[in-house]
Amino acid sequence: MQKTNTHVAIATCDHHPGHAAGDDEALAEALRRAGFAPARAVWTDPAIDWTAFAAVLVRTTWDYAAKLPQFLAWMRAVEAATPILNPPDLAVANLNKTYLKNVGDAAVPTLWADRDAEAAGVRDALAAAGRAGWDPLVMKPAIGAGAEGLRIGPLGETDAWLAHAEEIHRRCDAMLQPRIDSIRERGELSIVLIDGELTHAVRKTPAPGDWRVQMEFGGRYALEEPSAPARRAAGAAAALWTEVPLYARIDLVEPEEDDYRIIEVELVEPELFFPMAPHAADAFARALRRRLKALG
Repeated sequence: MQKTNTHVAIATCDHHPGHAAGDDEALAEALRRAGFAPARAVWTDPAIDWTAFAAVLVRTTWDYAAKLPQFLAWMRAVEAATPILNPPDLAVANLNKTYLKNVGDAAVPTLWADRDAEAAGVRDALAAAGRAGWDPLVMKPAIGAGAEGLRIGPLGETDAWLAHAEEIHRRCDAMLQPRIDSIRERGELSIVLIDGELTHAVRKTPAPGDWRVQMEFGGRYALEEPSAPARRAAGAAAALWTEVPLYARIDLVEPEEDDYRIIEVELVEPELFFPMAPHAADAFARALRRRLKALG
């Protein structure tokens, strides 16, 4: 395949979940409108020649958590051959949610149970959660996507928490947070930045009786104009990067009215809701054009 400055790869995974397939399709349409020739490319496919692309866009590689060493090696190999966006240095720092430590009070309060500390570390974290009054409690893996590995329950279920942490510790640290009751009604607010500029925001609310806001669990999405407090909270995420990412999604929760906190920042493979905001997909394409032009 001959390389041109318009041929770009939209990197995805082998078993693409259908609930968000439209995100890649909407991006591909915007890229075509901007004069690019996008192609879907499964990141684990050994037959793909990544050097044939002017750029590789990391989009729906949603099986990365189970194949993390392979995924990181793939990103570095692609980086040596052609631009990959977002670049590995940004992505690697974002794969482990310990980055929340770097945004301080702008983040949801979090305790950490390091895998190296094993059960003793989990007991210490549970004791600290008790002193903070976190009951019910949330525990989830520090590396993972969506609601994978999420457990919500009473603080006093010590044996269950120890067993859940042991499962998480097979591959990463565990993180503990208070259950934020407002999620049932207010859900999460996802703010999308393209080339550092806010393009749109989406309110994600869970199905009745659930806490999970993802569409595959019955969550509902709606565009929303973010308030000034939400914008200020999202702005704290800039502390996490030394170069402006091509795309970023900042997920906020609202424990109290207008008191927004960062629950997650996604720079690797976030859903960006392009079918709901085609103008943002067009902004993505323009930003990609600028970056490739700057690279010569």
